[in-house]
Amino acid sequence: MHVRDLRAFKWLAPAQAHIANCEIFATEFDFSEIDPVALQSALRLPEGQSLDMLLKPGTWKNLDRYAHKKLGVGAAVFRFQHPMSVSTALTTAFLTEEAPQSLDETLWNHARFLGKTTAGVETFDEQLQTLHSITLDQHLKSLTWLLKNYNRQKKRLKKMMNWYVAGDLQPLYQAAKKDAKGMRKVMIYRRNKLMTQRFEEISANHSLFCAVGAGHLAGEKGMLRLLRKKGFVVKPVE
Repeated sequence: MHVRDLRAFKWLAPAQAHIANCEIFATEFDFSEIDPVALQSALRLPEGQSLDMLLKPGTWKNLDRYAHKKLGVGAAVFRFQHPMSVSTALTTAFLTEEAPQSLDETLWNHARFLGKTTAGVETFDEQLQTLHSITLDQHLKSLTWLLKNYNRQKKRLKKMMNWYVAGDLQPLYQAAKKDAKGMRKVMIYRRNKLMTQRFEEISANHSLFCAVGAGHLAGEKGMLRLLRKKGFVVKPVE
């Protein structure tokens, strides 16, 4: 949902057709809410800290190697970047960037083109709060794991893309859960509950098309199950 790899765009045409029949289009957060200054600040380390100080020498060396190999830059570019920002850059390097915008932003722009009201099932500030509620140490551990398992992660991401194209939600959920590790409650479960609540509130009076990352859908605490518990009838689009 958040990538520009065209393999993720298989469902674009039917999605656009359904957006045309709805009154409101919602992504995880409304792109019109983005505060560039707040975002830039959130994706940088606190004053006086740098990644080369926070990571072990061997991990920093790995970062420099993969940054050169995959991104064409040295690790020094990331010295003051938040670990999550670095992890995202390294992971995204496995994917192609064929589309000018990510899938969710492409859908959002299409909805705006059609004159639809846009909304978010989270707010931009709530997404930043999620980032800040996870300790820096947890983010560093996550980046360290990625750098130790970089080639393995490449294979995993290829499998995840195949599952996404096939609409196979359960293994995608399991993969998202595994990636979140000790951050599952904050990154997945709590957000699922909030987004389901907002989904219910918006759809009470309007027809709604809601686009969220596939890792939020399946599982005991996934949005599909939570919606069913609230009385919604949930059916896949063929």
